[in-house]
Amino acid sequence: MPHAFDVDRTLPPFDQLRSIQRLDPERSGHASVEHVRHQLYVARDPRSRTDVLIKTTSKPGLIYQQNLVNEIASLTTINQALPDSRYFPFLQAHGRLRDGRVYLSMSLFDEYPLATAITAERVPARMVGYLMTTIEVARALGDLHRIGIVHGDLNPMNVLHRTESGRPVVRIVDFESSYEVARHSAGEAYNPSTTSGYSAPEVPRQPPDARADVYSLGAVLYTMLAGYAWTWNAEVSAAVERDRDLDQDLTDILSRAVEPDRTSRYGSMQEFGDALAEYLERIWPGRSW
Repeated sequence: MPHAFDVDRTLPPFDQLRSIQRLDPERSGHASVEHVRHQLYVARDPRSRTDVLIKTTSKPGLIYQQNLVNEIASLTTINQALPDSRYFPFLQAHGRLRDGRVYLSMSLFDEYPLATAITAERVPARMVGYLMTTIEVARALGDLHRIGIVHGDLNPMNVLHRTESGRPVVRIVDFESSYEVARHSAGEAYNPSTTSGYSAPEVPRQPPDARADVYSLGAVLYTMLAGYAWTWNAEVSAAVERDRDLDQDLTDILSRAVEPDRTSRYGSMQEFGDALAEYLERIWPGRSW
């Protein structure tokens, strides 16, 4: 009999896959592969000759499945509206196991989470690279917002990253807390999980918009710049305000991005990205951002 958190590899859809194994904690970022809500696996799909990521709810029941069902719906919209995008996973299959648990399989990216490259302390020599990465993430999120989806829970674990020919390659994953305007404004329940320090303060008290992702991306950028230590002691806007190692121009940009009152933040990801690009041009001129 399969383990309570395992899958039966003799039954569809897993019988069509090869080399199924639990995702290494270093890739998933969880302290343990036995995640509270969901279980992650990797496998080889011989039909497409690609590697896939499989996510299942850890137990049957509504409380465990709502966010995963939401991710399936948002990825379906993303794949239909942005079929050629390299920023987001491609949903390959989804459904229910015989015991009632929800599952999905999607493209497995080679990149690792930003969290794996961030230390507790700041590394000033990496600032330009951090800014370039943030600008690229802003482009990805701008595409997402244009099709009416807000990520809602951006943090260093669900931004994947690598560098290729001196340029950042980013992927945005984990859409369980995403808000899709067309679905949720029409009455579909929205009860997202959030990440302390990174989720905008208005989530989930009110429907999020692009400004919620601006807040989260601002917090991600500050974590790259300052290291994880700030998360142990303060809320991000307060940490930015008293940070004396940032120059004033960058402090002003970050402060506006992580303003607790969303009416005072940048109104769009385009505005935030443009502000960062202008700043980067000032400190490292002659490039096209």
